[in-house]
Amino acid sequence: MRGLIPPTAYFFGRDFNRRIVFPMAGILIVSIAVVIAIVVLSGRQQNILEVQASTKLATTALQVKAREVARNLRDYAVWEDAYKNLHEKLDVEWAATDGNIGANIFEGLGYEMAFAVDPNEKTVYAVVEGVPQSVDALQLMPRGLRDLLHVAAIQTDPVTSLIKSGDNVFLVAASALLPASIDRSTVKPRDLTMLAFAKRLDQKFLDRMGRDYLLSDLKISLHEASDAEASIPLLTQDRVFLGAITWSPAKPGYQLLRFILPPLCLVLAVLAAFSALVVRNARRSTKELADSAKTVEAYAQTLKESEVRFRDVAEASSDWIWETDHSLKLVYFSTRFTDVTGLPATDVLGKTLGQFFSSDADSDGWKRLVEGSHDHVSFRDLRCCYRDAKGHTRISRLAGRPILGAAGEFLGFRGTATDITEEVEAQERASHLAHHDALTGLPNRVLFRERLNVALTSNAEQTARVSVICLDLDHFKEVNDTLGHGAGDLLLQQLSGRLRGCVHPTDTVARLGGDEFAIIQMGINQPLEAEELSRKLIDVVRAPFTIEGQELHVGVSIGIAIANVDDGDPERLLKSADIALYRAKQSGRATYRIFEAQMDAELQERKALEYDLRQAVLKDELEVHYQPLIDLVQHDVAAVEALVRWRHPVRGLVSPADFIPLAEETGLIISMGEWILETACRQVMEWDGLRVAVNLSPVQFRNRELVETVREVLVRTGLDPSRLELEITESVLINDSSAALEILNGLKGLGVKIAMDDFGTGYSSLGYLNSFPFDKIKIDKSFIGDMSSKDKSGAIVKSVISLGQSLNMTTTAEGVETPEQAAFLAQEGCDQLQGFYFSRPVTAPELSAFIARWSSGKKTGEQAA
Repeated sequence: MRGLIPPTAYFFGRDFNRRIVFPMAGILIVSIAVVIAIVVLSGRQQNILEVQASTKLATTALQVKAREVARNLRDYAVWEDAYKNLHEKLDVEWAATDGNIGANIFEGLGYEMAFAVDPNEKTVYAVVEGVPQSVDALQLMPRGLRDLLHVAAIQTDPVTSLIKSGDNVFLVAASALLPASIDRSTVKPRDLTMLAFAKRLDQKFLDRMGRDYLLSDLKISLHEASDAEASIPLLTQDRVFLGAITWSPAKPGYQLLRFILPPLCLVLAVLAAFSALVVRNARRSTKELADSAKTVEAYAQTLKESEVRFRDVAEASSDWIWETDHSLKLVYFSTRFTDVTGLPATDVLGKTLGQFFSSDADSDGWKRLVEGSHDHVSFRDLRCCYRDAKGHTRISRLAGRPILGAAGEFLGFRGTATDITEEVEAQERASHLAHHDALTGLPNRVLFRERLNVALTSNAEQTARVSVICLDLDHFKEVNDTLGHGAGDLLLQQLSGRLRGCVHPTDTVARLGGDEFAIIQMGINQPLEAEELSRKLIDVVRAPFTIEGQELHVGVSIGIAIANVDDGDPERLLKSADIALYRAKQSGRATYRIFEAQMDAELQERKALEYDLRQAVLKDELEVHYQPLIDLVQHDVAAVEALVRWRHPVRGLVSPADFIPLAEETGLIISMGEWILETACRQVMEWDGLRVAVNLSPVQFRNRELVETVREVLVRTGLDPSRLELEITESVLINDSSAALEILNGLKGLGVKIAMDDFGTGYSSLGYLNSFPFDKIKIDKSFIGDMSSKDKSGAIVKSVISLGQSLNMTTTAEGVETPEQAAFLAQEGCDQLQGFYFSRPVTAPELSAFIARWSSGKKTGEQAA
């Protein structure tokens, strides 16, 4: 029977089914299943990579915001006025004033809450939603704020953390309220007043973060976000979970699957139908051979149609497909190539990979691509660059695998390219924000330190060419006080442009915070080049700034430190520049100084003196001495001048010229001046009928509570206001004459007397006498020495005495040391004399003895007559 069947028919019989049809159908089905599995896994992997990238971006965004809050807080934490008004003496009115720490914290910077917490953990000042309120910050934020403040108290820079308050999560920054003029090592952490800013992580905050970092549908959840597609946890410093930020990441893998899976499934269905058809036809007789051939032809047509469908899916993908020959010449592009790059495929076909793609300087992608192409192995996730139709450089991520022939020979590469330019730019923006100042665009303190380290360590032989130049604006605070922080910001932006225009491209200009800037200069002839640049900077900054239609004038003080081969420590170099800057400010500002070794020693001596002075206030080492004022009409002691003295346990009596300026710089003069005033008022009560004169420092005079302080002292001591004279110098009237007039009128309203001290040493004393309510003129002692009726000093003294008589003011001459001086002044009609001729400044008991001797005639008062 078998012999009757033709060979061809037999071939298509059972043996054909068993040996060829069934194995081929199985192989095809398994292959399609494997392809589908690979496509699905690739799609899922792309989604996972996208989630990882967006998670890193969201984490970076939150970290950048935390650093921004810390930078803003530091500008206020090192503010001298904030320290004086929130730590040394609480001035809620000052803090609430717009432009200080009031509504501008909420309206200008966007912080919902700000607190000042004293060393006893008492909230001395709080502003919530821009409105000062009486609240306890530690109760408002019971979990986390106390620990954050303790950590910030021992840190130099601000510390940030996430803290939950009610149903809200806040980004909180905390720092010690301590100006740069105070060495932190001299202050114990438990004695610090802490300043904290809080930013609520609300939907508005998340929407802005999403726009800046290309993240979609950002939400905040106070529970575990286990079902979220992408999330980052919100943790406190102690790793306590507060909630999570969630978002909807892009799903490039699913987009690809939606286009590829349908045609692949269709192919599988076609192959399954074909397999069934082959099996059925194989069982037919030989006469059905022709029909089977037609079925094969139909199968070929189906495959062709499937190929067309697959090509359509590939063209709809966000990637574009490329292919090369064995010499790496590009021979095929999908149509998405032109859509993405704008280039016609015909302009690129025939070029090699190296002629179209170029190296990405930020990675080793190109090197790996070249090595992979020579080794004929697969590669993926390689970053390369190319230029699009507009000439712009674009960044692409490549993946490819070799094409092998039937005999295993290498035919070329086939792969995909994904444009990742926007993703890379977003990451670069985040990195830029972390290393640059948001206001001026200059490198911040972090990047400045990195570049200084590089400059000092890249070539040890070149360190002698490195100089650090620290700059600090003169009178910048006055701009903020008069025009607001907005005008100050505009000035800093204009200033940064001027500074960049003065340096070479290899130099670095950075903003360290507030109005502090620094420059890293590379020069062959140091310090000459640093000095030349400093002079140029002083001239450039001196030119007027136009802000909101007004011309503003500021200056700049500069400190220079030059690196040497023996010591390349960047911290020491920066500290040396700061010391030189401090010396420049002491020298009258608008100048520069180069660091010298003795400057550090002098600064340490000053810090030691400042520490001892603070201890002196606490340990009652200060004394008040008194010098009598002799009335030439009554021939009696009419008044005494109270003068502070410091009896140091080791140094002995410290000259007021050494510690009074220091007290003014540190703000100690406010509390010290109030103590002197009260001590003098209590003491003069023991001297019947005498008046007491107390000097007011310009720093005291600028204190808004001066009038109230004097009133309280008079109430506490019970002194008749008419027995108190307050002496001021002309310098307190120069900066703001209208405010000075208001304060003087307030003091006059209390009933005290006002004297102009050191008359004749200023520029506009005569005008001030006419405008301000003075009762007395004190002739400066510089005119009394070597005085005679013929010299200029004598003529000036006679003119001042005559002026006082015409204005009905008492005249007092200071520094009288000889009987000839006393006689001349008495002859010219001077009212009172004061000087060593009568008595040096002495203690209260010694002055009591002097008064007794004078009254009893033991000390002849006739000499003054």
